[in-house]
Amino acid sequence: MNDPAWLSALLRPELASLKAYVPVPSGVDAIRLDANESPHALPAEARELLGRSLAEVGLHRYPDVRAERLRELVAARENVRPEQLVFGSGSDEVIALLLNALAHPREGRPRAAVLYPEPSFVMFRMSALSLGLRPVGVALDDDWDLDVAAFEDAIARERPNMIFLPSPNNPTGNLFARDRILRVADAARDALVIVDEAYGAYSRAGYADVMAGSDHLGRLQTLSKLGLAGARVGWAILPEAVAREVDKVRQPYNLNALSQRAAELCLSELAPYFEASVAAVVAERERLAAGLAAVAGVRVSPSASNFLWVELPGDAGATHGALLARGIVVRSFHASGGRLGRRVRVTVGTRAENDALLGALPRCV
Repeated sequence: MNDPAWLSALLRPELASLKAYVPVPSGVDAIRLDANESPHALPAEARELLGRSLAEVGLHRYPDVRAERLRELVAARENVRPEQLVFGSGSDEVIALLLNALAHPREGRPRAAVLYPEPSFVMFRMSALSLGLRPVGVALDDDWDLDVAAFEDAIARERPNMIFLPSPNNPTGNLFARDRILRVADAARDALVIVDEAYGAYSRAGYADVMAGSDHLGRLQTLSKLGLAGARVGWAILPEAVAREVDKVRQPYNLNALSQRAAELCLSELAPYFEASVAAVVAERERLAAGLAAVAGVRVSPSASNFLWVELPGDAGATHGALLARGIVVRSFHASGGRLGRRVRVTVGTRAENDALLGALPRCV
């Protein structure tokens, strides 16, 4: 079907370089090791508690517009003021809220610029483009760490409104050196610098000390990687002045009542279950990494997340296709070419799922 004649004249031109997200098709019994979700469902007793609590939610009413109970729990956990928090439907929406609020171009610039490492989370680029900002990726160094000199050059050249620094980084899985994060942040004192802690639970590393006392640093967190991906709950911890402005572009009731209640339980009564799941993933991560590295020609980077950054002896696309034919889905970066052409990202699954991958991979590389 052809597009109507009037459409192209009205669309934001940046959309031409974007594609809607479509997951890799696979069978219902496929082993999904591509999305960095937790592999562990809640046990029966935890599901029963969750079910009883969700049944009490009054769906005939709008949800709490400020998510006050959840706000109190997060503020207490992170030792911040409730007014510093902005909530969204996963960290994806929070990223969009931040970009939307800070989208005004600097004097003499046609568009506001957004900096982020490359490779890193695709939503930094996609959200920037969709909102009319200029995304600028800054290549990581040979060890997949921040190239401070390259960032300093980009900051001077682009004068960005925002900088995203995910640590642990997706897809490379590593923590960025803390001194490098500080040096990049120090070079951009007139921009908002966000440290994305989406995978922080798996590293036990946090950046509260980096943000303390700063008026231009923030942190981004989500429950999606802990085992609550289906509820879509994320938030930013920001300087109060920034949070106040970002909250103005947030749609009322953006966080539904069921997700709020599930998140509240995740951070209170059900917290031990999620903590146990994280510990199990960390232990299994080390076993899976050793098993993958034992395959001829395969190299595995150190990981502080719930996935592994894997270099294959040949084209990642061919291995991805061979695994997919066996019902195993990993995330391939072959289409990016260059040093990513032989890279795949493997989410840590259950022991049985990981064993299936370890059994199949030698026949697929």
